[in-house]
Parts: sequence; C-alpha cells; structure tokens
Amino acid sequence: MPDGRVLSGAANIGIRPSFEPPKELLEVHFFDIAEDLYGQTIEVELIAYLRPEAKYEGLDPLVAQIAADCAEAKRILAGYKAKL
Repeated sequence: MPDGRVLSGAANIGIRPSFEPPKELLEVHFFDIAEDLYGQTIEVELIAYLRPEAKYEGLDPLVAQIAADCAEAKRILAGYKAKL
C-alpha cells in the first residue's frame, strides 16, 4: 500500500471467462479491509498458484468457488507468514 501497510488477499490474473466480453486483468480481493482503494498504486506479491481459470454457469457457483479460493489463500498465507 502507498502508506506502507501490507495486506493479505487473493488475486485473479486472467480473462474472467464467466463474463462477456472476456477482459484481461488483475483483480485483487484484500481480506479484512473496507476501504476504497481505487485509483491508488499498489504492489502485489503473488505467493502461490491456486487453480486454473474456469467458466461458471451462473453467479452462485462462481461466488462459492471464490469463497473456497479465499479460504485456501488464507490457509496458505498463514503458513507463509509463519515462516517469515
């Protein structure tokens, strides 16, 4: 963060195949923060690869997968932080 904070989160790098038109981007979901970060310059460090992109038939399956991805990211990051 510009102010020096380090935040944990999960990121998607890809084309968002469940949405039309597909669009290449980096999306980061930070855990436990409710601030508007749009327009700020941030640095992102990728720690682990969770899974390949997939297309979901509807919003509910996509939301469920994102929740599972966030839970896995939190588990991985807890172990990563313990090693620092």
